[in-house]
Amino acid sequence: MASGKVVHEQPKTAFGRFMVYTVVSKYANNIQGFVYMGAAILIIIVGLRGLGELAGQLSAVPKFLLDHEGVKIDPNWVMIALFLEFFLLMILAVVTFFTPEEYGHTPPEESGHSEPAPQQGSFNNVISVPKNLSADLKAELESLQRVADDQIKVVNNVIDQYNALNKKITVIQQQSLQALSDLKTKIS
Repeated sequence: MASGKVVHEQPKTAFGRFMVYTVVSKYANNIQGFVYMGAAILIIIVGLRGLGELAGQLSAVPKFLLDHEGVKIDPNWVMIALFLEFFLLMILAVVTFFTPEEYGHTPPEESGHSEPAPQQGSFNNVISVPKNLSADLKAELESLQRVADDQIKVVNNVIDQYNALNKKITVIQQQSLQALSDLKTKIS
């Protein structure tokens, strides 16, 4: 124990070995990508549902997503998106559970001791993670944040335009009612 060397625990079950040596090492990024796609679908569906009747008026919204009246997003699509994301997050949770703690980390350098050569079939031979992965991930997340901010600005702009149009229509309606009232007064 005094040497401070990291002991690599091997999975004890066949399922654990399958997860560590097959799924985690080969498909972890694919699974994470599917989870992000599911989140994107969920964000779009819930966002469109939040727009209410405005969603039915947008030409970019496919008609099959609308309810039977063709006005709002059908709640069934929201539930489908929620269950899809739940299912994908559960898969990611299982993969993360079986991901070894040292996955993607370089072992600490010990002063005065040389690290023994990895044995055949050890986990160090299976996984190679680029050192600049965290910097790339940070840059990608910042890029996604900028895209999300731009999309929010576009949606807010559409809502502002809708509200301005609604105010103009209200003024026109009031003027029409006043003109009808004046006409009724002149006729009587």
